[in-house]
Amino acid sequence: MLEIIAIFGFGVVVSVIFDQIWKQHRRKDQEMAKTGLYSNIHAKQERIAKQKAEGKPVERMRKVGTKGAPTAAAFKAAAKTAKKK
Repeated sequence: MLEIIAIFGFGVVVSVIFDQIWKQHRRKDQEMAKTGLYSNIHAKQERIAKQKAEGKPVERMRKVGTKGAPTAAAFKAAAKTAKKK
């Protein structure tokens, strides 16, 4: 690494740093692309179970029709891409 910096100067350092940032950004995008409605619901159920076991205040699932709750259309759209068991 030191030899490359000595030969190419500042440009190599910038490209290496940019490459690392780009890889982190792509990794976050890929992780977010994997999550969907059903995986978010499952993750929240796991958090609730963990909070109950630890005796902490428990977050709750939203009621149907409240702000931020999944709509019927969201469930229909998620069912189209859901994996069959």
